Amino acid sequence: MMRNSSIFSKYLSDEAMLAIVSDEIFIQKMLQFETALAFAQAKLDMIPHEAAAEINHELNQIKIAPEDLAEGTVKNGVPVLSLLSIVKEKLSSASKQYLHFGATSQDVMDTAQVIIMKDAMILLEERLNTFIYHLTQLINQFGNTPCMSRTRGQLAIPITFGIKIKAWLQPLQRQMQRLAEIKKRLLVVQLGGAAGTLSAYEDKAEALVKELAETLQLQSSTQWHTQRDDLCEFTNWLAMLTGTLGKMGADILVMSQSEINEVIENTDGGKSSAMPHKNNPVLSEALIALARINANLQSQQLQSLVHVNERDATAWILEWDTIPQMLINSGTALNHAIAITANMKVNTANMKRNVERFLFKE
Repeated sequence: MMRNSSIFSKYLSDEAMLAIVSDEIFIQKMLQFETALAFAQAKLDMIPHEAAAEINHELNQIKIAPEDLAEGTVKNGVPVLSLLSIVKEKLSSASKQYLHFGATSQDVMDTAQVIIMKDAMILLEERLNTFIYHLTQLINQFGNTPCMSRTRGQLAIPITFGIKIKAWLQPLQRQMQRLAEIKKRLLVVQLGGAAGTLSAYEDKAEALVKELAETLQLQSSTQWHTQRDDLCEFTNWLAMLTGTLGKMGADILVMSQSEINEVIENTDGGKSSAMPHKNNPVLSEALIALARINANLQSQQLQSLVHVNERDATAWILEWDTIPQMLINSGTALNHAIAITANMKVNTANMKRNVERFLFKE
C-alpha cells in the first residue's frame, strides 16, 4: 500500500482524503459517538444530565493519539477499550459508569466509519462535479471534431470526439444518481449493544436510536452488525467510479500513441530520463492502475458479507483496511482525471487527418 508514502503522496495517494480517513480523525469520530450517545441518553432520562454534561466537556477537551491505542488494540482486537479507559481517567466516579452505557465496541467503530464516509462523499462529489464540468467543456469545444472509432483494437468508422467523451461522461452522471440512492441506506447510525438486541435500554431502545441518529445527523436504523451489504454497495460504487476513470485513461493511452497523436495528456509532463522526446501519459496510466487496485480491494470487501452469527471479527477486520484505501484511491483518481481534462491538448488536425487516411486509404 502507498497510503503513507511521501514519495507517492500525490501520484498514488490523496492528501485531502488521507486526512479524512486518518487514524486521528477516526479517534475523533469515536469520541463524537460517545458524546452523542450520552447526550441522547440524558435527553431521554436514561442517565443523569450532569454525567452527560461532564462526558461532553471532557471528550471535547481530551487529546488521544493513535499510538495511545495501539497496544490495547493488539491486546483486545479493537481500540475502543483503550479509548474508554483513557477517557474514564478524566471522569468523576459518578460519571464514568455512564460512559458508553449499553453500547458495544462495534457500535462505536461502525458509526465512526459511517461519519467518515459521509465526509468523504462530500469531497468526492465536489471533485466529480468539477470533472463532469471539465468533460462538458471539452464536448462544447471539441465535440464535433471528426475522429476515428476503434473496436477490438482496430479502426472502425469515423465518429466525433464528442461521442468518445460522452462514453466517459455519462457513466459518471449515473454514478451521481447512484450515490444519492446509496446515501439513504448507508448513512445510518449503528447501535445494537452486546448482541444487537439493545436489551440494556429496554422500552427506550427505539427512541434512543432515533435520538442518537438525529444528534449525529445520520438516519435511524435497526442494528446491522453482521449486515454489510450497504457497505459493499458503496465500495462497489467506488470501484465503479475508478473503473470508469480508468476507461478514460485507457482511451487516452491509445489516442496519445506517437503514431496516432490525437491527444497529449499534459504538454508539461510525462518526461523520460532516457528519451527526452517522449511525453508519457503518466496520469492516465495511474488511472488504470488505481482502477485495478480498487477492483481487487472490492473483491476483498465482498468477503465481509460472510459475517458469522452475531459478530465476526475475521470479516469485520477486512473493512478497516479496505474502505479507507478505496476512498484514498478514488480521491486520487478524481484528482488525476481533473488534471488531465484541465491540461489535455487535443490535436484536432491529427484527428481529422486520421479520418481522411481511413476514408481515402492513404
